[in-house]
Amino acid sequence: MDIKYAVKGGKAIKTSITKKIVGSYIFIIFSTLIVVGVVFGLLARFYAERQAMQGLTKDANAIFDIIINEEASNKDISSAAAKQAIRKKVLNQIGRMESNFTLISKDLKILYPRNEEAATFKQQILPMIQDKLNPKIKKTVSMKIKIDNLQYILVVLPPRNNVTQALKGWIVFYNPVEPIQKPVRSMLPVLLVSSIIAAVIAVVAGVFVARTIAKPIIMLKSRATALSKLDFDGSVEIQTGDELEELGKTINKMAVELKEYDIAQKRFFQNASHELKTPLMSIQGYAEGIKDGVFDNNEEALEIIIDESNRLKGIVEELIYLSKIESQENFYRFSTESMNEVIENSVGKLKGLSAKYNIRLNPILYKDARLNIDHDKITQALINIMGNCLRYAKSEINIITSNDGKWFEIKIQDNGEGFDKNESEKVFERFYKGKKGNSGLGLAITKVIIEKHHGSITASNHPGGGAEFQIRLPIVKD
Repeated sequence: MDIKYAVKGGKAIKTSITKKIVGSYIFIIFSTLIVVGVVFGLLARFYAERQAMQGLTKDANAIFDIIINEEASNKDISSAAAKQAIRKKVLNQIGRMESNFTLISKDLKILYPRNEEAATFKQQILPMIQDKLNPKIKKTVSMKIKIDNLQYILVVLPPRNNVTQALKGWIVFYNPVEPIQKPVRSMLPVLLVSSIIAAVIAVVAGVFVARTIAKPIIMLKSRATALSKLDFDGSVEIQTGDELEELGKTINKMAVELKEYDIAQKRFFQNASHELKTPLMSIQGYAEGIKDGVFDNNEEALEIIIDESNRLKGIVEELIYLSKIESQENFYRFSTESMNEVIENSVGKLKGLSAKYNIRLNPILYKDARLNIDHDKITQALINIMGNCLRYAKSEINIITSNDGKWFEIKIQDNGEGFDKNESEKVFERFYKGKKGNSGLGLAITKVIIEKHHGSITASNHPGGGAEFQIRLPIVKD
């Protein structure tokens, strides 16, 4: 999540996540309410006008029937008595007289009414609807017009066939929009008040939700801050049932791993300083002895200094190598290799040393597999393990392979005394040395190499006696 900063007095001020969530929530709510209000107003106005047009069409048909009946009774619908009778019937049947209606003949003469309304209609309305007064148009036409800056809705009914020739024309029924829109406008204050109440409730709920979301995030931040200060104890308990809870568990797991790593690093530096200090003290002691003329034979002292220097050099080189294989991915050169051939080559390189110790190396190789490995690194890992076994074996070392299609397994067993209690858990630690150990880095290097190949290595006591190392490497199929 990006954190934005405001500047005040030359200092960066972070916006809290609660404020950001509440602010975003309020913006969304009010934006939604505005959109809903505008859409509601437009739809309500459209619906009201549509209903009004349908009502005008119905009323226009009713008025047409009234005029037809009046013409049949009085013969002259332009007389004052006929007009009065028509208006009275319209008022009785339709229930209102707000609308204006006009009867137009086929030659575009106004048949009803013939007064000042007719003059207004002829001057202002007739030019706007003249194209609609076409005998070919057989359906009712609805439209909106503007007269003296006032909007009207207007309905044009086509001529009827079952009337006298005098009435074979159009009836135009029009009504101002203002009375139709007035109820819609009267609803807007109600909508506004309702929206404000809904917004207030939503904002209160938003603040509560924001605090609910922000609380575990603040807890995670506090725990992360503690970890940055190397405080690995304690944990953060979050029970939200979502990704935040998963993140909390991940941070707790990370704290445990960081603590273990920190302990391992401290132990490493302690052991490293001890391992390096011993040859350095020896070198210093013999060098000072030579300087002070303590030794009768300086040659022996110089030999010891050279041996200790070489031992010190070996330890440093192993530390550098261990660092490289751990951190540099490009330090590995992978290729597809036959594992049985790699094992046979590794055994061959130890033939001389095994003969020196009078120990037999017995490779028992079953189904082969071609794995994507770094040939040199795997060879070194195998030599490190077999070299370790040579120091403890009594007479033989067995190298046994198996292949189940998913994993290629290598077991290296010696017939020595095996591990002491809990020793098998420590043999891969840096600088851990057994009774006949050297630098204590060989098996640590081996473990890193195997894990970089996405495999695993374990150490245990064989049921038949002696130590057993088990390596498992994944078989990647093409």
